[in-house]
Amino acid sequence: MSSPRTNNKFFRKINRFSFGFVEGKINFHEKHNSLYDDRDMLQTLLFLSIRNRYPENGCKRCKEIIGKSPDADTFYRRINMKSREEILREFFFIQKETIIKLKKGRIKRIMVLIDEHEIPWYGEDNPYVVGTKNFDGTKLCYKYITINILKDGYKLCLFALPVTPFSKKDKLVDELLSVAEKWFKIGLVLFDRGFSKDSKILKVVEKHHLKYLAPIEKRDRIKRIANFKDGVNPFYHTEYEFGEKKIITNLFFIPNGKREKEKWKNYHVFCTNVDVTKANLEFLADLYGKRWNIENFYRDAESNFIVKTKTVDFTTRYFFFLFMSILYNLWYFIRAFHPVTAERWKDLIEDEMREKKKIERLVRDCLMYYASMKFLIILFSVTALSFTHCFIEKIGFFVILDDEDKWNWNNFSFYCC
Repeated sequence: MSSPRTNNKFFRKINRFSFGFVEGKINFHEKHNSLYDDRDMLQTLLFLSIRNRYPENGCKRCKEIIGKSPDADTFYRRINMKSREEILREFFFIQKETIIKLKKGRIKRIMVLIDEHEIPWYGEDNPYVVGTKNFDGTKLCYKYITINILKDGYKLCLFALPVTPFSKKDKLVDELLSVAEKWFKIGLVLFDRGFSKDSKILKVVEKHHLKYLAPIEKRDRIKRIANFKDGVNPFYHTEYEFGEKKIITNLFFIPNGKREKEKWKNYHVFCTNVDVTKANLEFLADLYGKRWNIENFYRDAESNFIVKTKTVDFTTRYFFFLFMSILYNLWYFIRAFHPVTAERWKDLIEDEMREKKKIERLVRDCLMYYASMKFLIILFSVTALSFTHCFIEKIGFFVILDDEDKWNWNNFSFYCC
């Protein structure tokens, strides 16, 4: 069994390799006279993320650990200089490098998970927040829609888009699927009933020639089907048409263990464009259970890797959310080599920061010692030369040779007196 010290060395090597995807890839708009370079900004951003700190107090703590960190105002000002286009360009570049490493495992088809996530907002209303009923103390939130992949233990957040009061969900889903298809072949799309109730979204999925699976709201017609069956199959119903886009889908019913008089209450109802038979009902239901991985992403990512903030700047918040996704992906990338909890990984990152501070301090002290010794040597040399010159000038040292090129000691004694 390897020792903790050996494991720490292994994780340090893996961390350096994984953070190579990020270092130098994010532009913090460093100027020629900037007190803090891009590396200082990235270190601060990383610390705030892994410790879920607000910049207002986290920057001070970061400075104590790594020795050099901007204050909150400087940190926000440098982040605010980034445009949304720049943020997306950098995010996709980092994702591309991560996915290239991932695809070396010959991933053929993947399962994608689409869902929404809300972050409560306790401030005043603004054009970028939406209504919610999921939090105590506020009815407002910032909302994001994400697309994640699931394949052979890999869980990655491919992309995220902000949701505003003017967003159209079908357009957002279309953009997410377009991004995912650039990198992977999609086998199945999973989402919840909040998406399946909109026929426009199902139409978008079919436009991409993809298969989908989702629970569906129990509308009156579905309740009647569940109560009286369709006269043919007791557990599924094919070619169910609904919605503005006249989507035709397949329904299937899975018993939920209840014993209610109204039969529709005793079933979970799903919709899919996969061919449904009695033989594959349980398989499809179990397959949908994998959608909970995206809920785990929201829980793990937000509790471990997001910068807390009170800013109303929409672009800055979006940047923090995308950086959270990058850190989550790097964590799962490392887990492919060695299982490590998020807390353990974060501790190792902070330990590495402290170690770098010690090394930098040692190098700085050595340079200061070298500079001091060099100054003392120069000072001593100048002093010695000055003393010698003064001594020679004081005693009037002359060399007098006689006609036979020998010392004339009489003259020497005269001048010395």
